[in-house]
Amino acid sequence: MANSEKIIRNSNIPSCRNCKYYKPEFYSKEFISRINKCEKTGVKDLYTDKITYDFADLSRKDENLCGFKGRYFEPEKNINLKIIKYNFIKYFPYIFFYFYYLIHAIIYDIQKYIKFL
Repeated sequence: MANSEKIIRNSNIPSCRNCKYYKPEFYSKEFISRINKCEKTGVKDLYTDKITYDFADLSRKDENLCGFKGRYFEPEKNINLKIIKYNFIKYFPYIFFYFYYLIHAIIYDIQKYIKFL
């Protein structure tokens, strides 16, 4: 009879999403994405001082950077707060316009009610 235990490869290696240097791009569809950046590794433009951060997945593939094992991994202490902030900023335009139209609808109804009196 075969052993029914799960065999999960890489389960002991930390995930980028749980690292404090993981920076999700707000134009990406999800918090977890290959196009998100790692704020630990990047390149500084010598003329403008602007830093361009590496993609997290490329940083993990390069052993000279974070590498497969996550050499520079530091746990994010408030991962849930980071995810909430990401979702809030991502959906802020929708939330804003929803409340904007809601308030205008209420004002319109109040004006209509006052004219009715």
